[in-house]
Amino acid sequence: MGAEDAPVLMIEYASFACPHCAHFQEDVWPVIRDEFVETGQVRYVLRPMLTAPPQLAAAGVILAECAAEDRYFDAADLLFAEQAAIFQAAQSGGDVLGVYNRVAAAVGVSPEQLMACFNDPATNAAVNNAARQAQADGVQSTPSFFISGKHLTIAAADGGTWYMWGGDPLIINGERVPGQIDEDSFRRIILHFLDAAE
Repeated sequence: MGAEDAPVLMIEYASFACPHCAHFQEDVWPVIRDEFVETGQVRYVLRPMLTAPPQLAAAGVILAECAAEDRYFDAADLLFAEQAAIFQAAQSGGDVLGVYNRVAAAVGVSPEQLMACFNDPATNAAVNNAARQAQADGVQSTPSFFISGKHLTIAAADGGTWYMWGGDPLIINGERVPGQIDEDSFRRIILHFLDAAE
């Protein structure tokens, strides 16, 4: 999503079964999308990853892939918004497929189309390829981010948690950046990389 020639490339590895990813999608992603992606400053790539429970993570990936290309991010938004309902249905023995069908219908996918996607060998191969890509990129948890080609991580050190970029402390204006996943931190980080790209 975003301009192909944007000065900053941001890749997020996320799982549709990850509560931290749902938090990021709800609280941080709208700021990144509105202030940086839609203004042509950041190109954003969402790469799926499988986390526990893998069946729910995989079902989300397949549903998003099943949507028309221009509805992929709409499907992702809805899957994160409905994550609690999916978990609740799964834990109570409820109608998990019904929740997925509701999300699918909102992005123009019929129950029959969704079931065909769930049973499609090529789509299932794509899910496995996504999992292998995450592993190859050294991603061990979600959400996980790559900005301008290097892994942005959070690590504990010196009595706190800090952002690391490419294995080194991320320094902005001479200070280490506290490892908080919130809109102010990501705004600050993205502005730092936009300045560096000029």
